[in-house]
Amino acid sequence: MARKTREESEQTRQDILNVALDLFHARGYARTTLEQIARGAGVTRGAIYWHFKDKVDLFLGLKEDVERSTETRLEDLLLRTVNELSDMRDNLLRLFRCLENDERARKYFELIFFRAEYTEELQPIMDQFRLKLQRLEQKDAEDFARLQQAGIIAARHDGAQIALALRCLVLGLLHTWLINVDEFQIVRKGGELIEQYLESLRG
Repeated sequence: MARKTREESEQTRQDILNVALDLFHARGYARTTLEQIARGAGVTRGAIYWHFKDKVDLFLGLKEDVERSTETRLEDLLLRTVNELSDMRDNLLRLFRCLENDERARKYFELIFFRAEYTEELQPIMDQFRLKLQRLEQKDAEDFARLQQAGIIAARHDGAQIALALRCLVLGLLHTWLINVDEFQIVRKGGELIEQYLESLRG
C-alpha cells in the first residue's frame, strides 16, 4: 500500500508540473496562479504546497523536470568531449533535434524565452541560467584553444571571441525559430549555419 501511495504522489507531482507548463506557456508565468494550476491538475492548493514551497519552487521543479526528461540540460554540454569541430556541431544538433521533435521541450523553451517575466521573483533562476551560459562559453573557449593548438582552427582567431560569437549564433537561431517554428527547420537550417561558422574557423 505504501508503494502505491508513493506512486500516486509522484503522479500527482507530475500532473501539477504538466499543467503548470501548459498554463505558464499559455498565460505567462506572472499571470498564472497556483489556484489555476491546482484546478487544472484536479488537486487542491495544499497538494501543490506538499510538493513545492511556492510558485518559484514550482517553476524550478518544472525546469529541472523538463531538462532532465528531454536531455536539454546545459550541464550535459559541459561534460561532452570535443576533439573536432564536428563534435561541437553534433552537440548542438542534439539540442536542435530534441526541440524539433519534442513538443514539451519546445513549449518549455518558448516559456523561458518569451513567457517568463524575469522580475525579482525569478531573479535566482535567471542568475542560474546566466552562470551556466558563462560556464558553457568558457568551455567552448577552452575547446577552441585546444583545437587551435592542434592546428584545426586558424591561429588568428581569439578563443574567447569565437566562443562568444558561437553562443550568439545559437541563441539567435533558437530565438528566431521559436518565434515561428514553421519558418524553417532548425535541425537542417540551424545545422547548416553552425557548420558554415565552424568551417570558417579552420586553419
